[in-house]
Amino acid sequence: MENKKTLLIIVIALLIFIIIASGFGLYFIINGNAEKEDMLKVDKKIIMYSFEDSFISNVKDSKRILKITIKVELANSKIEDIITARNPEIRNEINLILREKTEEALSGSEGQLKLQTEILEALRKLLKTEKILNVYFDEFIIN
Repeated sequence: MENKKTLLIIVIALLIFIIIASGFGLYFIINGNAEKEDMLKVDKKIIMYSFEDSFISNVKDSKRILKITIKVELANSKIEDIITARNPEIRNEINLILREKTEEALSGSEGQLKLQTEILEALRKLLKTEKILNVYFDEFIIN
């Protein structure tokens, strides 16, 4: 009889432990997903501006040609209006930067990152704003 009572107590304790452990596990799973959802929220004020045409330029001291398609990440729509209004001036500034690039300066991911940074800084200086957040290349071809 004692063995049955001991066995019953052990089984009940084990069931209670499993229920509590399951509760904690479920709690952490739900909270973990909530944190991931918080990280995935999109800032609706940020705008991606796409230049309509690609930029095509001769590579300095080479017979090769560079073709890039640029998107610019903006903090708000006011900056987008300014970029649209000053598009020819901005395109000219980017073309001036591109024409000075050699094959060596454009090679590898490091060259591409330097070019992105240079274009970003030039746009910020030209438009006198830090609301231009980043520059991205959809297309980067040297042919």
